[in-house]
Amino acid sequence: MLRSENVSKEFFMRKGLYGGTKISALSNVSVSVREKEILGIVGASGSGKSTLAKIMVLLYRPTSGRIIYNDSDVSNIAGRRLKKYREDVQMVFQDPYASLDPFHSVEWHIKRPLIISRYRGNIDGRVDELLEMVKLDPPVYFKNKYPNQISGGQRQRVYIARVLALDPKIIIADEPVSMLDVSLRIEILDLFSKIRDEFGIGIVYITHDLNTVSMITDRIYVLKNGVVVEEGSTEDVLANPREDYTRKLIEAAPDPYKRL
Repeated sequence: MLRSENVSKEFFMRKGLYGGTKISALSNVSVSVREKEILGIVGASGSGKSTLAKIMVLLYRPTSGRIIYNDSDVSNIAGRRLKKYREDVQMVFQDPYASLDPFHSVEWHIKRPLIISRYRGNIDGRVDELLEMVKLDPPVYFKNKYPNQISGGQRQRVYIARVLALDPKIIIADEPVSMLDVSLRIEILDLFSKIRDEFGIGIVYITHDLNTVSMITDRIYVLKNGVVVEEGSTEDVLANPREDYTRKLIEAAPDPYKRL
């Protein structure tokens, strides 16, 4: 459904220690997400995961290489084609506290994309449906709440409901549970699995947490310093890693069953 082909990304640093130089964030990265799969992209901080996520939703444009969606090169699209692409390929960000406008209600956040896209159905009914879909029910209880009146896990569910409003084909989730408590992480991961199973949406799950990767992903790519160093089915890569870097990531993951 969506793939990057030899994507590289450089940033020109204007100030600071590296002022006047170019920094390579990604180098010839090729990844693909299939229909109805949850793809994991893992790596340590600074490995290029978030840069790749933003390129896949075209918040950044690649310095070189291409983004292919449904066999069409979308790397440099603009205008209506870009608007349609961003309806099809949506992003869930890391921080549920920063993703929502504190001055607007839950109902406003979910209605907004429906109004902008000129949704022709019953908008109020659609809002209720979406809240029920992400297990925020009864909807009447949550619609008039403001972000500061709900928990972090509930905020992330509201944002996911907003993302689902326009029936996306792919969701790019960039560290979507890293700022949540362990129990809430399980609930959000279960929600992503349900979304994939019920709606056939392809999901790109980006994280440094190998424990959560093992729970929900079908395949994974391992990024190191902006380069893919390993890929394969999640089971094979975690059970038989070829790279020392991958083994170190696995060893660094906390074991919930280990006694201190």
